[in-house]
Amino acid sequence: MSYLKSHVTLILALSSILLTIFLFTIFNKILKLYEKNIVNNYSLVIVSTSKIENLNYEEIDSIKQIDISKQIEKMKQEYKNIDFSKIDLPYFYKLKLKKFPSPSELQIITQKLKNKPFIKRILTHSSSQEKIYNLLMLLKTITKTSMIITSILGFLLIIKQLEVWKLLHSERMYIMELFGAPFWLKGAALFKIAIIDSIFAILITLTIIYFITHSIIFSHLIQSLNISLEINYLQIFSYLFIISFSISLISSIIVVMSKK
Repeated sequence: MSYLKSHVTLILALSSILLTIFLFTIFNKILKLYEKNIVNNYSLVIVSTSKIENLNYEEIDSIKQIDISKQIEKMKQEYKNIDFSKIDLPYFYKLKLKKFPSPSELQIITQKLKNKPFIKRILTHSSSQEKIYNLLMLLKTITKTSMIITSILGFLLIIKQLEVWKLLHSERMYIMELFGAPFWLKGAALFKIAIIDSIFAILITLTIIYFITHSIIFSHLIQSLNISLEINYLQIFSYLFIISFSISLISSIIVVMSKK
């Protein structure tokens, strides 16, 4: 029973690390897609006294003139006493940015535009933009912090469990060391245990990932964000395989090399 319990401890510790890394990776991907979606829908509106063909700023992706002919026709119907042909109407333009700017970056862009004498007004929606940006940054920080903490705690737990197994095999390892056995042969028992348990951890993690990504809640989340998310399970398996075996081998080497 204690043997089974010890194996469950290592498998769960490794599975928690792999699952946390996957969630961090997939959440970052979702945030990038959502951020891209925001960029496509976010724009600055500028009012200019003259026509603008181009603005040579690296932050600006495109500039497009806003057609206000319908608005002018409505104004003509409402204010029939006014001769709009004699009024020098301004030009309205929509600016698309290459990326979703931070509040400081938005201020820099706004200041550059204000330096142009023909630009009279700039609509940035700065209050809503700042809230969305801060929310995205907060989510990124939380997921990154959670991944780091879980990975560290899980790795330490794996080290402690391997030290217990090293103690169980200490007599055998000591005899092999006396006979001059190479490093890899002396710690073969620990390497074998760590690798077998890492395989179980990968299978458990992939099963959980499959159920998470095929759940109704996950599907509704993706639909509500209006993004298209493609998950390559073969790539995920390869990614987790490398991480799992790397953690197992590194932790085993650390324990075998320790002098306790």
